Amino acid sequence: MTQSTQTTSLREQFKNPMVLFIIKAAAVYVIWELLNWFQMHNDPFHSVWNGMKSAIRDNIVYMSAGILRALNYDLIQYNAVIIIKGSAGVEVGPACVGFGLLFGFAGLIISYQGSWKSKLWFIPLGLLGIHTINILRIVILAIISNINNDWVDFNHKYVFNTIIYIFMFLMFTWWVRYVEKQEEKNKVKPS
Repeated sequence: MTQSTQTTSLREQFKNPMVLFIIKAAAVYVIWELLNWFQMHNDPFHSVWNGMKSAIRDNIVYMSAGILRALNYDLIQYNAVIIIKGSAGVEVGPACVGFGLLFGFAGLIISYQGSWKSKLWFIPLGLLGIHTINILRIVILAIISNINNDWVDFNHKYVFNTIIYIFMFLMFTWWVRYVEKQEEKNKVKPS
């Protein structure tokens, strides 16, 4: 095989949508890891990073407590802890924000083909969906804690992780189908 043939073959590989997706996804992952490293080693950025996490966590706590009150539960709320009176309650920790999930979802959509105009409405839609599921997760865990606190850990670790990953998979599948439909429309349009 000549040098020219090898170069052409390599160029052809980079035109393959799956190869491009994998390369972009790997780049997004590296960016995520660099951001994590940078925020741990840069105090001003670390403060901003933690401020964003705290704002999201506070919103989750506020919305969850509001839903529980609307459902007529008698609550005690202290910072990030929500307790239905008579139960052990739940605490919304920094990891409950799901920064990695939010970034991972956005990274999948960014990495896959499709117009940026479409990505700019679809990514916030998915992030809002993940955030809403997170709020409902806290509501349901608080109710479960009120029924039987022994069930909280299993539901927290397994049931809700499964639900969020299924949601992300369905959203990504929706995106892939949306992009395919857009490509079909573009092929059908007369030039």
